[in-house]
Amino acid sequence: MVKSQILLNIVGENMLNELTEPAGLNWESVIHRGARTKDGESLGYIAANDKECIYVLSSRFSEYRIPKSRMITFDGSVVRLDLEFREVNRYKIGRL
Repeated sequence: MVKSQILLNIVGENMLNELTEPAGLNWESVIHRGARTKDGESLGYIAANDKECIYVLSSRFSEYRIPKSRMITFDGSVVRLDLEFREVNRYKIGRL
């Protein structure tokens, strides 16, 4: 890996940590925003959050309780999760 790539990775990791730290993010700002998996699949929208988790309602009539620690980024519009679509069923809490 060349030096510029290493630097970008370090800077990128620092920016990611700033975005995902609870103290640095107004968690209410993620309500009614989209949630996507790391493989780009749309999971649904964030309906609520509590101290530890976000609650995602899916267009497939499913509800998920996903730990905030699984969030990678929030760009103001979409929350990206550190989960592939095939992994989200472990966080499923019901069908609407």
